[in-house]
Amino acid sequence: MNRTRTQFIRSHLADLSRLPPKEALGRDWIRGRRVVDIGCGGGLASESLARLGMHVLGVDAARESIEIARTHAQRDPALRDLAYVQSTAEQLGERGFDVVVSLEVIEHVADPMGFVKSLVDLARPGASIFISTMNRTPLAAIADILVPEYLLNVVPRGTHDYRKFVKPEELSQMLQAVGAETLDTRGLVLDPINNHT
Repeated sequence: MNRTRTQFIRSHLADLSRLPPKEALGRDWIRGRRVVDIGCGGGLASESLARLGMHVLGVDAARESIEIARTHAQRDPALRDLAYVQSTAEQLGERGFDVVVSLEVIEHVADPMGFVKSLVDLARPGASIFISTMNRTPLAAIADILVPEYLLNVVPRGTHDYRKFVKPEELSQMLQAVGAETLDTRGLVLDPINNHT
């Protein structure tokens, strides 16, 4: 899913930049953009975005996640424009990012509306914000809770609470309430048999 999400982010940034298709294939236009990845976990998305040439700051509240992300990133000398810090979106002092990313985080926070506001506050005016979450549907209850937590036991039980999953229209309403606009909504389903989305 990481590759699909990274391609989605890159594609949308290219579209918003109104680049000719040939130029969008290159990397010059994306180099140097400041990105913050809130709830970066082990750094998978942060690393992928840094490999595109962006300056990425991975942020996570869990010290263990930051340590794992730093250790993994140190193995790749090409990731020199990648840094990690233990913090929350609300506590992060830095502002004015060109791109704000938060993937599978909002469904774990106590105050989703406050969290969305903190993401918008991190962005410079006109910046792009990418939020990924589980949609509150019966399929998500099966695919994101029942199977991984109870049948396969690959995710600790209780990691996800179906009631905290956010529907796209709810997320759009939250963004609108804090002065942001939803430009696109896409669904993504992992095919575990063929290992693609």
